[in-house]
Amino acid sequence: MKNWINIIKYYLRQFVELGVLLLAVSVFAELLFGPDVAFFGSQVTKNLITLLDSIGDQGVAALIIIFAVIFVYRKLLK
Repeated sequence: MKNWINIIKYYLRQFVELGVLLLAVSVFAELLFGPDVAFFGSQVTKNLITLLDSIGDQGVAALIIIFAVIFVYRKLLK
């Protein structure tokens, strides 16, 4: 059973890393080629700014969630 849990954790970790890398590549491509990059959709940076603005409106609860996500992500990288 423990082996299955480790396998699932490995694949979830790889999936999260892939998502973060795709996000970084899409932001980089949009900065280089403008907001109409065909492969990554439209205006990734605008969506990120909207997300950050909505998190900022939530106050302390959003700050706690952001710190929790950063803590978990840093723990996964070790």
